[in-house]
Amino acid sequence: MSEAAARRLRLFFALWPSDACRAALAGAAAPAILSVDGLPVPPGNLHVTLVFLGPVPGRTFARIVELAGQPVWPAVQLAFDRVEYWAKPKVAVAMPVAVPDAGREIEERLWQGIVPLGFEREARPWRPHLTLVRKVRRPPPENLHMAPVELPRGADAWRLALVESVSRPEGVRYKPLADWGLSPSAPANPDIGKAVR
Repeated sequence: MSEAAARRLRLFFALWPSDACRAALAGAAAPAILSVDGLPVPPGNLHVTLVFLGPVPGRTFARIVELAGQPVWPAVQLAFDRVEYWAKPKVAVAMPVAVPDAGREIEERLWQGIVPLGFEREARPWRPHLTLVRKVRRPPPENLHMAPVELPRGADAWRLALVESVSRPEGVRYKPLADWGLSPSAPANPDIGKAVR
């Protein structure tokens, strides 16, 4: 039995950026991050959450990995250009220019697969974002912008990852436990993410 299968895991699916994308995102967001009074997210933690699973029994881990490893996932194109402050969770987040159809499709297909495993679907629609600063101590200036950064649509830009949230004394760290490539040749279905919830 693997280590993951032997314990309870706090998991989520995410779009996980390549090292080149991560560096571009961190560089573009740096000025905005400096203007916000809070705890900057380490560059290694940058990601776009797709589906949050929460605490998962280790015995379910293999089934989730098998589920995600079956389909061919479409490549996602994302362009970020602004920063929003979300008051309730006290975070500053980078927002995309548009919600990509391919991202909606991946999110929808993941939910279709994991709901039968006993997970409850998130009621809110998917709202892609990159969390840049946590525990914001006071609202930052309105209309924060970041240098526009358009990340390529390709197999090496983003991967679908099953990520564990690990609490450590120095803060939360995100650890991909499994990941899958995205295929530029797999066209996104713009209607699949519009399914009735």
